[in-house]
Amino acid sequence: MAISDSKTRELESLYAVQASGWVETMRHASPGDEMRFVAWLKESPRNVRDFLLMLSLDCALEKLDAERLHSIEALIRKVDQRVAPLTLRPAPAAAARSRRLRWAALAAGVLVASVGALVWYAHPGFHEFETATGEQRTLELEDGSVVSLNTHSRVAVRLAAHAREVRLLRGEALFHVAHDPSRPFLVSTDDAVVQAVGTQFDVYRRDDGTVVAVLEGQVNVTTAAPATASSGSAAAAVAGRGPPRAPAVRSLGASQEAQVSHEGSVSIREVNNVSDTVAWRERRLIFRDQTLEQIVVEFNRYRATPIRLAGGSVGERVYTGVFDADDADSLLQVLSRDPALEVDRSGEAIIVRLR
Repeated sequence: MAISDSKTRELESLYAVQASGWVETMRHASPGDEMRFVAWLKESPRNVRDFLLMLSLDCALEKLDAERLHSIEALIRKVDQRVAPLTLRPAPAAAARSRRLRWAALAAGVLVASVGALVWYAHPGFHEFETATGEQRTLELEDGSVVSLNTHSRVAVRLAAHAREVRLLRGEALFHVAHDPSRPFLVSTDDAVVQAVGTQFDVYRRDDGTVVAVLEGQVNVTTAAPATASSGSAAAAVAGRGPPRAPAVRSLGASQEAQVSHEGSVSIREVNNVSDTVAWRERRLIFRDQTLEQIVVEFNRYRATPIRLAGGSVGERVYTGVFDADDADSLLQVLSRDPALEVDRSGEAIIVRLR
C-alpha cells in the first residue's frame, strides 16, 4: 500500500527505529528497562506489532548468520527500508533464544490484552493507519483512492481482489474513491456500512452514532444489523428504546448528509454548504447555529488542554462562526465577549460557565 506524503514515511521510519531499538535493549535489560518496555508496548497496538516484526527479523537473521559474520544492517535494509541500522552485540545462542521467547511472549500477552484495532490484525491483509491529537494525514492507496484522516482518527484498510474495505475505528476520514466497478469500496463503523463507486464522501464516527456526508457522486448507507433479534430486543427493552430496527439501505447523493444512530435509525438532510464538513482539511472549523456543547467537542479533538463546560445549560447556547482549529483563543475570545459567560483559564482545563 503506497503512502503519498513524506511526513507519513518519516513517521513510519521513526516507529521502526523505536521497535528495533527495543529489540536491542531487551538483550541485556535492566529492571528499569523492563518497566519502560512494558509501558511502551501498552501505548499503542502499533508498538506491539512493530516489535514482533523486528523480533521476527532478528530471529531469522540469527538462523542465517549465527556468528554475525555478515553486515546485519545491510541485510535488514534489504528486507525493510524503514529499519534503521543498529550495532548488535553478540550473545550466547541459547540465552539469546530464551530471551527472545520471553519478550515475544510478553509482547503477545500485551497484544491479546489490548482491544480495538488489534482485532483487525487477525485478518490477513488489513493495514492500520492513525493520527495523533491535532495531526492529519493523507494516504494514497494502491488503487488510486485517497484517504484523508482527521485528528485523533484510525482506520484499517484491506484491498482484496473483489472488494476494497476500510474500517473506521475512530474519528473521521474523507474518502476520494477511484472508479473500479469490479471492486466496491466499503467503509464500515459499528453503526453502518457505506458503499461507493467513484465518489467523494466524509465519514465521522461520533459518540452518538455515525455521520456520512457526500461531496460528489452517490453512496449507499446500510445500517448495522443487531446481533440477534431476541438479544437485541431484550437489550432494547431494558434501555427503554423498544425493539431493534431491521437493517436498512438508504441512498445519498451530493450535498446530502445521513446521521445513523447506534439503534439503527437514519435521518437524512440536505446540506447547503457541504464543503463546511471537510473544512478541517484546511484546519478550519465552521459552525452554523450549533450548540456550544457541539462546538467544544470539535475543538477538543485538536487540543491537549481541554475546554470544559460547567453546568448543563451553558452547552445549549447557539453560535455561528469560522474558527482556526489550532487556536483555542479564536473560540475563547468570542466566549469571553459574551456577557452571560465566564471563562476560567486558571486550572488544568479551561472552564466555561454561566455567570
